[in-house]
Amino acid sequence: MRHVTLPAGDYVYRVDQPSEAIYLVRSGKVELTTPYPETGEGVDQIHGPGHVFGEVEVIDGRQRTSNARVAVNAELMEIRRDELMDILYVHPEKSLILGKSAFERLRELFSEESLDSELARLRQEMELSIRGAVVAHESRVVRSHNGMAAIGVPIVLMVALAVGAYWFFHRV
Repeated sequence: MRHVTLPAGDYVYRVDQPSEAIYLVRSGKVELTTPYPETGEGVDQIHGPGHVFGEVEVIDGRQRTSNARVAVNAELMEIRRDELMDILYVHPEKSLILGKSAFERLRELFSEESLDSELARLRQEMELSIRGAVVAHESRVVRSHNGMAAIGVPIVLMVALAVGAYWFFHRV
């Protein structure tokens, strides 16, 4: 485990980075955000002291699906994947450090015993798919606007030249 201190505005991790650790907030606040190309970042969750974040991607082995931005100067405990597996499987008595909320979320998402866990997993997948679709749509809109500017600027210049030429040749 490693103690990490970050000022407000810094990022713990960003979308698409490898998931190598989970984080326990000791003080301050961390926002999990989704970057949107046209409208900026949207805050999905806020984690304060005692909360754990980043665990689902580490367990799944996925890349990060959101940004983790420090909202208020924060002190975090970074728990690397190998340390997490050691805590969970070799020394489960030490797992209390991770907090109840993290384990309830993991149990909800990964328990094979109930329909509720399947629904929670489907909700998670649907949320990620919708977020990806919105980001992709905004990216297309931004590219479209840039393409429209590339077409519009020459047209405006040609109209201005035509008006200027008309005025120049038809003045009294």
